[in-house]
Amino acid sequence: MRIAVMVSQAAPVVPGTWAALVLGLASVALLPTRVQYYAISPLTMVLWLLAMVLVPPVACVVLRGWIGHVPGMPPPGKRLPGDPGGPAAP
Repeated sequence: MRIAVMVSQAAPVVPGTWAALVLGLASVALLPTRVQYYAISPLTMVLWLLAMVLVPPVACVVLRGWIGHVPGMPPPGKRLPGDPGGPAAP
């Protein structure tokens, strides 16, 4: 169950990162024409495509605290009273 929750929290990180990168690229249209010529160069496109591949794993590492948190479950290493190996129930 824990793995399923972690995957369901990590799954939106990749499309969200891609959406942010696409919006960043689209925002170049708001720049003056003479700046757009340099902003949309072949090197910029290669860097943008590289970012589409490399940034989602970085975003997952940055958000690993949120991704690893399963609501209603104690953090790993902590046991609830009554759990096997945990503190005695009151």
